[in-house]
Amino acid sequence: MASAARPIRNYLPGLLVLAGGLYTVYYYYMYWLRVYGALCIPGYGDPIKVEVTRGIWIRLDAILFPTVFGVILALLGVMLIWKKKFGAAVVALVLSATVINWPAFIMIAGGALLGLLFWRKTLLPTIDLPDKTMEWLNEETGAPVLKSFRRLPSERLVYSFRSGDGVNFVVKEMASAKEAERELNALTAAADREIPVPEAKAIDGRFLLMLQLDGFPFLQPLDFEAWIDEIAGILSNTHSAHIPEIQASRRDAEPFIPGWAFDRANWEQAAQIFREEAADASSVFIHGDFEPANVLFRDGRVSGVTGWTHAGSGPAQLDVGRMRVALELIHGGNVADRFLGTYKNLSKNRGFEYSRYWDLLAVYGWLEQNPGSIASHWRRFGITTLSEDEVMRRLERFVKNLTDKE
Repeated sequence: MASAARPIRNYLPGLLVLAGGLYTVYYYYMYWLRVYGALCIPGYGDPIKVEVTRGIWIRLDAILFPTVFGVILALLGVMLIWKKKFGAAVVALVLSATVINWPAFIMIAGGALLGLLFWRKTLLPTIDLPDKTMEWLNEETGAPVLKSFRRLPSERLVYSFRSGDGVNFVVKEMASAKEAERELNALTAAADREIPVPEAKAIDGRFLLMLQLDGFPFLQPLDFEAWIDEIAGILSNTHSAHIPEIQASRRDAEPFIPGWAFDRANWEQAAQIFREEAADASSVFIHGDFEPANVLFRDGRVSGVTGWTHAGSGPAQLDVGRMRVALELIHGGNVADRFLGTYKNLSKNRGFEYSRYWDLLAVYGWLEQNPGSIASHWRRFGITTLSEDEVMRRLERFVKNLTDKE
């Protein structure tokens, strides 16, 4: 029975508004024919060439406006059939007063009111979290406000929302329960070291609940120098913090030649350099996935760092390399080189050394995703000019520059 009622709920409001709009156009078209016919001599096709009173012309002019609104309402009816929108039903209800004929008014107003009744739930955002997770959030936060749920840019489910007492939270889906517990521990370790991170509150299976930080990823700065200074500064502070007991989940990338590679000889040379110049470094507290989408800004300053799934003890060069390749892809080599120079100046580790091995390691790490996924990842944050082909071209250019170095 419910399945039979669904088409009625979906289509009846739009059909009524469409019918009312079409009836309005028909009504005033016939009205115009009657007035025009009254001004014609029987048996002749031309209007009488006499002065017509001002009142008649005012009535003819008045036909135009409800006819236009009839056309608009007919189009609005088509839209309501195609997409069920609460806001469009409100517009249809308001415009129903413009048709100035009772049958059309009843159809349009009736369809709009049914739309308001049937689609009122569309005012709430779509929340794809399991019912069990929603119950858990209700217990942990105390009746979250459903209207406040907002899907955040991410490959997995990540929602920000507000609790009943006005506290802002984020619930994040992880790949597994183990990964959720790992990020919880990493966030706790970072917070203990006074690094600006979301405060972890609880986990439930693969879902992690934390307080929401003030700020958002900012990937298109006006002042690149200040932007790089902030990013390098927060990374330097992280690396100078006390080393945690947890080990970073390092990407054991192996050199390979992408199937899309144009200059295969260049990639073969890069693989040889990677093997010959393999290096290691002392461990510090690293983020493990340090790239622009994980750095939050507020009023031009870094307000926090997110995405600590891979964090732990490891070489600082892993964070530097991953950010350098990201900056190369998004903004070009000059920005990537400036970041490395700024980090070296700010780093408290005077024994820090960086070679092209770390850049190649970062390239192979990024290539765990295909170029299309890399481009779409940053497209969520406003980088719309980075296509799949452009990612391939910039990676190939970056590797070429590395192999050309002595």
